[in-house]
Amino acid sequence: MAIVPLSKLTLVGHQAEKERILEDLQELGCLEIVSLADDVAPLADASKPSREALNFLERCPQKQRPVTNPAEFDAEKVKGEILELRDHTHELELERDALMHRIEALAPWGDFEFPPQEGLLGQRFWFYVVPQNRLRDLVALDLTWEEIKRDGRNVYVIVISEREPEGVPAQRVRTGAVSPQKLERRLEDVELELEDASLERIRLTRWSLLLSRSLAVLENRAARRLAADQCYDSGPVFALRAWAPTEARESLESYAAKHGIVIELSDPGPDDEPPTLLRNSERTEGGEDLVNFYKTPGYSTWDPSSVVLYSFAIFFAMIISDGGYGLVLALVVAYFWKKLSSSATARRWRWVLATLVVSTIVYGVLVGSFFGVAPAPDMFLSRLAILDITDASTMMAVSITIGAFHVMLANLMNAGRYGWSPRALPSLGWAMVVLAGYTLYAAAQLGADWLKVPAFSVAGVGLALVFAFAGYGARPLARLGRGLVGLTGVMGAFGDVLSYLRLFALGLASASLAIAFNAMAADAREALPGAGLLAAIIILVIGHSLNLLLAVASGVIHGLRLNVIEFFNWGLPEEGPLFRPFKKKGA
Repeated sequence: MAIVPLSKLTLVGHQAEKERILEDLQELGCLEIVSLADDVAPLADASKPSREALNFLERCPQKQRPVTNPAEFDAEKVKGEILELRDHTHELELERDALMHRIEALAPWGDFEFPPQEGLLGQRFWFYVVPQNRLRDLVALDLTWEEIKRDGRNVYVIVISEREPEGVPAQRVRTGAVSPQKLERRLEDVELELEDASLERIRLTRWSLLLSRSLAVLENRAARRLAADQCYDSGPVFALRAWAPTEARESLESYAAKHGIVIELSDPGPDDEPPTLLRNSERTEGGEDLVNFYKTPGYSTWDPSSVVLYSFAIFFAMIISDGGYGLVLALVVAYFWKKLSSSATARRWRWVLATLVVSTIVYGVLVGSFFGVAPAPDMFLSRLAILDITDASTMMAVSITIGAFHVMLANLMNAGRYGWSPRALPSLGWAMVVLAGYTLYAAAQLGADWLKVPAFSVAGVGLALVFAFAGYGARPLARLGRGLVGLTGVMGAFGDVLSYLRLFALGLASASLAIAFNAMAADAREALPGAGLLAAIIILVIGHSLNLLLAVASGVIHGLRLNVIEFFNWGLPEEGPLFRPFKKKGA
C-alpha cells in the first residue's frame, strides 16, 4: 500500500501536432491534466454527454429496429442531434406545464382579451380573489370593480384603476398580458411540437446499438477536446501542464526526445497540491474505494487502504456474528463471481466481498453460532468456539481492545509519515495516552494494580508531548494556545475507543434475534401438530432473512463508520484531490 510519488510535468509542442500529442498522452494514460487556461473549468467528466445521449434513447418507450451497418453512422453527429432533441423536448415540457398552470389559474375569469392600452385612458385591470366574508370591506372602498364569478368561498372581481389599489382585502392575482385563448392556442402548438419530438426520438432509436458501441470513441474524443482547452496556446506553440507518476519519468522523456517536444519534470513545490494516486495489490485495492468513498488522503499523508479493508472486514464479521449467515453470503458472492469480472472496479469489489465473507465465516466459527444454533459439544466446530457472544464482560473487553488498538494504530501511522520530525510527536503522544488508558482498564479487569503507576507515567509523557508539540512551528503564544487546545482531545480519544462497543452491542442483537426466531419456530411446531412444521419453516426463512438483511446493513454502516470517523479522525487529518488520469477508454 502506497501513495505514488508524482512529478510536475510541463510540455511545450507545436500547434500542428497538438491533436496527435494529446492522443499519444491519452494512450499512455499516466497524466492528470492541470489547467493553464484561466477562463476554462477544470477537466470535467467527458463521458457524461455521450452516456446521457444513449440513456435518452434507451428510455424511449417505443424503439425502431437497430441499425447494425456503421457505414452511414456518424457518432458525433447523432450524439449532437440526440442531445439537442433532449434539450428541446425538456424546454417544451416546461413550457407546456407553465401554460397549463396559467390556463388553470385564469379559468375562473372566463375567456377575455385585453383591449389596447391607449383605449383605456390610462386605466388598468386588477384581478383579485376576495373571500366572501371580506367582500363588504371591498364594497366600503371607493373603487370601480365588477364581480366576474362566485364559488362557495370566494368572489372573483376585477378592479379598474390607474394604479394598483390599496386596501383590497385580498392578494392580487397576476394574470399576465396574454389572454386565455392565446394561451390555449400556444399550448396546442407546444403539444404538437412534443408529438413531433417524440416521433423524432423514436426515429433516432435506430442508432442506439451503434451509439453504444461508439461510446469509448466519443468519450476519448471529448476528453481530448477538454484537455486541449486546458492548454495554453501562444502562436505556433502550446503548453500543457500535468501531474505524472515519478516512475513514468523515463518513458515521458523518451517520448519527448523522439518527437522533438520540450518537456520538463520537477518535484512538487511547497505551494503545490498534488493529487493522490493510491496503489495496492489486486486483492487489497478494493480498500481504495472504501477510503475514497469518504475522503481521499492528502498527498503527504499515507495510504490506509489495506488497514481499512481488513478492519472493515473484522467489524463486519463481528456485527454479523454468525457463521451460517456467512455461508449464505458466500453462496451469493459465488453466484455473482463471474459477473463481477466485467470491469476493473467490479473485480476490485469481488475481492472486497470475498474478504468480508471469509472473515464472517471465521468469526462465526469462533463464536460458535450457525443460524443462531451452537454446534453439538462432540463436534469439531464446538472446540473452535472460543468466544461466547452472550458473555457481556468478555465481549465488551474484546471490543474495547480492538478500539484501543485501532485508534493507536491510526496515531502511529500518522506519526510515521513525519519520520523523525517533531511533528510526529503529538500523534505519538496520543498513542501513548490511549495505551495508558487501555492499560488502566486491563489492570482494573485483571486486578493488576502494579500496572497503574506505569500507565499513569506513560499517560503523563504522552500528554506532555501533545502539549509541547501540538503547535510546533507556531509563535510562542500561539504554540501555547494550540497545546492547551490539544489537551482537550482527551475525552474525544476515550469516547472514540468506547464507540467500538457498538461491535459487541450489534453482534449481540444479531445473535439474539437469530435465537429468538429459532425459539418462535420451535414453539409454532409444537403448538400446531401437522401444520406446525410448515409454520416453523416459514418463520425460520422470513425471520433469518430479515435478520441477515438488518445485520448486513448494520455491518456496512457501522463497520465503515468506525473507519471513516473514529480511525480517520486520528490517522488521516488531511484530505486531498484524487488523481484522475487522462487515459484512453475501451483499449
